[in-house]
Amino acid sequence: MSPTRSELDAFFQAFWNEDRCPPDDADVFGQLGIEGDDAFEFIEAFANRFSVDMSGYRWYFHHAEERVNTGSLFFRSPDQRVERIAITPDILAEAIRTKQWPLQYPTHRLQSVRWDIRLNQALVVVPLFLLALWVWRRFVS
Repeated sequence: MSPTRSELDAFFQAFWNEDRCPPDDADVFGQLGIEGDDAFEFIEAFANRFSVDMSGYRWYFHHAEERVNTGSLFFRSPDQRVERIAITPDILAEAIRTKQWPLQYPTHRLQSVRWDIRLNQALVVVPLFLLALWVWRRFVS
């Protein structure tokens, strides 16, 4: 077993309480059911533990967001706009060896505005505004 593989096994044991890292070509997030905040925490812990520069990492290629995103019913979120790429132990091992995120992502363009998030915000703000208006008219005027 290579030193990198044993380091990965130790990392998985510490982070996920898994006996060992999944097989070299396995989809780590898919096999362990990692999504959303758990995926962000995993990547952050991985980068900190192995001093990997993650500036080239694009989360939306690897996992979805955690929260309920009602807006994504009408506007696609970033992870719905690209084809998913599995993170494998081989990719993680390469990142450890090179100290940089090794993946080169396909050419893609994200919108400058997250309309799904804007719709979510409107779904909260508009009812609150209407409630405040009702309270104002009912009790203040």
